Amino acid sequence: MKDHYIKQINVLRNEINIQIANKFEDRLDNELTTKQVLILELIRTGVTSTKDLADKLNVSTSAISQLLNKLEDKRYVERFINPKNRREIVLKLADKANQYFNDLDSLKDEINREVYGKLSLEELKQLASILGKLQGIVNEGS
Repeated sequence: MKDHYIKQINVLRNEINIQIANKFEDRLDNELTTKQVLILELIRTGVTSTKDLADKLNVSTSAISQLLNKLEDKRYVERFINPKNRREIVLKLADKANQYFNDLDSLKDEINREVYGKLSLEELKQLASILGKLQGIVNEGS
């Protein structure tokens, strides 16, 4: 009996994600790959060196350098020499990346209003409670 509901939840969750992606696809920046977005997210949160990015993503520094080259060519990332340690290159988000995140935040707000905003306060509380419980279950296994 539980298996039926679990399968139904998984199907519905996937369908919702696909429908949201299709509905807002024209507003998404399709110029970036998933890995490039991940790198931008890490730089946004304060990871500012190639070595630190490589460590966080568990890949080689040369792989990160290749991704950074593409991001720099597309004007999402800027590289600077650290004035305190001239051997170190510091990464910074360029204006285009900051605009990307501003647009993304606006899009998320719109999706939240159009999807979650149509639920009642009680439904939102129940959903938040269930998702919190699921997160706790997942964290127990970690």
